[in-house]
Amino acid sequence: MPYQDQIASVAQIAEHIRESIKTAIEALEKYHSDIEPTSARKSAWASVYQLNRVFTFIELPAASLLTRDICNVLKTFSDPYNDEDQQRLESVIYSLSLLERYIDFICSKPFDLPQLLFTPINELRSIAGMPHFAESSFFSANHRKIRDDINKSQRLDDYEVVKASRRLRQMYQMGLIEVIRKTNVEGGLSMIARALLRLDNQCGSPNAPNLWWIARGALEAFQSGGLVLTPERIKHLTKLDLQIRELGQVDHNINYKAREKAEQLAFELLYLVSLSDADDKLTEQLRQHFELANTGLTERNLTQEFLLLKGLKESDYESLFGTILDDILQLQTDLIAEDFAAKSNELMQLFHQLKQMHSLFSVLEYESLEMSLKEAAERLELTLNKQAPLSDKDRQFTSEVLSKIETLLNQQKVERSGNQTNLNRLTQTPEQIEACKNARKQIQLVINQLENYSQQDHDPQLLHSMPASLGRAVDDIKKTNSDNMVPLVKELIDTVEQYFLKQPATQQALELLADILCSIEFHLQTLEQHHSPSNKIHQFADENLARLRAYLEL
Repeated sequence: MPYQDQIASVAQIAEHIRESIKTAIEALEKYHSDIEPTSARKSAWASVYQLNRVFTFIELPAASLLTRDICNVLKTFSDPYNDEDQQRLESVIYSLSLLERYIDFICSKPFDLPQLLFTPINELRSIAGMPHFAESSFFSANHRKIRDDINKSQRLDDYEVVKASRRLRQMYQMGLIEVIRKTNVEGGLSMIARALLRLDNQCGSPNAPNLWWIARGALEAFQSGGLVLTPERIKHLTKLDLQIRELGQVDHNINYKAREKAEQLAFELLYLVSLSDADDKLTEQLRQHFELANTGLTERNLTQEFLLLKGLKESDYESLFGTILDDILQLQTDLIAEDFAAKSNELMQLFHQLKQMHSLFSVLEYESLEMSLKEAAERLELTLNKQAPLSDKDRQFTSEVLSKIETLLNQQKVERSGNQTNLNRLTQTPEQIEACKNARKQIQLVINQLENYSQQDHDPQLLHSMPASLGRAVDDIKKTNSDNMVPLVKELIDTVEQYFLKQPATQQALELLADILCSIEFHLQTLEQHHSPSNKIHQFADENLARLRAYLEL
């Protein structure tokens, strides 16, 4: 069915759908109050079943799925009503109420958003003890499309892949632990991204050739804030860990079950990439390669639309205001940095963002802001129609409107309740925190020296100040709660002086040295956030130092 015909069909029968939902809810309320067995439950089931057939016919997949699930749940109810059914009954009635608002949403928009019903579908399934519906179920893309830019010269042979993957899995797990514990999410994601980059370059994934590449895109979205790292998405990271484990297995037989899981994981991660509003190079490469349509649909948009669909509670305003303030910050930055030339994509995107914000504030009933945004959007529309660049006057007006919104939202923003985890908290003095920061700066300085060295013919003279920087880091580390790192860094200084300052280093030696330095920085970053670093961080650094010295025969 053509897309516009689909929406038109909904509009034509919307009143009938609302009546059917109302009939079902009334029947369920009667079922709840009846003491003796009656036909009320069957009547509710019949109404919902008819809705399911309608939604299937007019191709509304999410509404069809939700009504099918409701029918299945209704079959499990006792007759007459039993108190054990209370929670499921409330969930069914709530789902039907949301479904009615969803139909109103479709009638007011020129498109369907099946993703809006994803949360109520899974909430109902949780209460009914049914398996969850995959987040990517309404997504379509060919995640198997072959890459053209793979540099196979860096790929290792099968025997080396086994060894490398086991070491990279250590690095990956080191980051994953901090993410799961929420002790250093930023640093943990950086370590995971570092491991995925090496896996993609050196090992590949026989079960799903694009898996590490797509996973890197999802990680960049988590790091940039383009995607929210929910518990369900952390499970994707644990599934990636299991896929790395497969690389470390010495088995030449095809594992069809592992291949199927890897392909499904790649597909789900590609869906997350499609939702990201990050504008980094890798995300753009993935969008172009897999031909992901630029529909303007992002996780931020979906969150806002769902909050409006279910109706805002006081606790929702904090989340909504937070996303709006982030959007305003980006728009204000663009207004300063972008040219907004005539007929440019940047100008068109600014217009659409203002239109969306105007729609949002009209629902929230902020009349003064709604009017200001309407005028700003109309000015941009006029500019687009004239095929002219954005004038300084309109640029200033738009910026002032955004500042006005920002001021109001900051005044009304709900105070965040303390939500920091107390897991492995460390009590540290300001002096110790300052020492962590200073040590970390020295390590970062060394990492930068190493990057310059890698890009400039491996000239040992470029590393001449490395031992002094590491020595200053040791002095600061002694003031922190990390005594086990002191001898490790001292041994690293000795290694640098014996090898790296005397001759050009091999690529393998550089990779091992970089892994050690990043581990030390990760350890200090976790300390800086008042958390006790996982022992795996020190263990990983220590093992890599031992590997480095054995490789250099020191």
